[in-house]
Amino acid sequence: MIQIIIFALVAIGILAITHVFLYISIINFFAVESAKIRYLIGGMLIFLPLGIILTQILSHFYDTAITRCAFYLFSLWFGTFTALLTFFLFVWITTLLPLNIPRFALGSIALILSLTYSAYGIRNAYHPEVKNITVTIKNLPENWKGKKVVQASDIHLGFIWGESFFHKLISSINAQNPEAVFITGDLFDGTGDKFDYVANDLAKLTSPKGSYFITGNHETYFGVEKSYDLLKNSGVTILRDEVKNVDGLQIVGINYENKKVADTIAKMTGYDKNGPSILLYHEPARTDEAKNSGIKLQLSGHTHAGQIFPYSFVTSLFYHGLDYGLHTNGDYSIYTSSGASTWGPAMRVGTNSEIVVITLQ
Repeated sequence: MIQIIIFALVAIGILAITHVFLYISIINFFAVESAKIRYLIGGMLIFLPLGIILTQILSHFYDTAITRCAFYLFSLWFGTFTALLTFFLFVWITTLLPLNIPRFALGSIALILSLTYSAYGIRNAYHPEVKNITVTIKNLPENWKGKKVVQASDIHLGFIWGESFFHKLISSINAQNPEAVFITGDLFDGTGDKFDYVANDLAKLTSPKGSYFITGNHETYFGVEKSYDLLKNSGVTILRDEVKNVDGLQIVGINYENKKVADTIAKMTGYDKNGPSILLYHEPARTDEAKNSGIKLQLSGHTHAGQIFPYSFVTSLFYHGLDYGLHTNGDYSIYTSSGASTWGPAMRVGTNSEIVVITLQ
């Protein structure tokens, strides 16, 4: 709880400072002299970040058409605001160069690029791709070799991504003819309470060797037990800090809130450090613990690969380059998915939503 409060305070502080920067930029580049217009712009730039904060709070308590619409619109503002911040920062830097470009022109360029960025980001978010990779797992049983498994991470069912999206996602997963399906956390966003369709759709997964789920940070916010209840009768196996041996391949699942990966694996009954294994762990972290525990492939998500440029630089820095893609170190590999949907604004710039088809060798 303390961490959440600290994060919220830092986020509010950053929102305040950056909106002040945006106000100064608009006034400066468009030479706004009218006091009334300045007050109007200032009022809007106070209202919009407050709206982001308020709808984030209300989304956890009220599920109505109004809260859903407000949540969607204010989330989009966060994405558009990111674009405005980025491009106005760019044009401020441009003013330091001996180019003699009128400030109004620079401001107009920043505005046009921001709107283009936002429109592209919205369109891109609604077109998830199928990412195909091949991973070699040491001592993989013959009956698993050449088989495909699908990783679907960060689906974020809630106010923005709902029933229609989930139907299409399940169909897309089944179209890959997976031997197994791994849902690596954040199936639920933490917003909304209408999830009657979830178990029925998951029950339609056609994976002969099963479908498996572990929690992410958003299940922690939403309620872990509430998430488990929604998966009853879905046919999905919930892994709660445990290992399942599936035809000679060890499927290890560790909950998001568990930060002691090595200790947890060491206590798992039946786990063979030298045997083939796949670890489902939401965050691309504690990789040394996983590697030293004999894990051969770790499947993670959480980062969304930054989702919107330039946040990809932040996630890459924070996770030491492991925020997206396949990385191999000896017999150990980790794949971090960018996620099947989005968090916050339904926008993606510089990244793509994806389901991951992994051919095992």
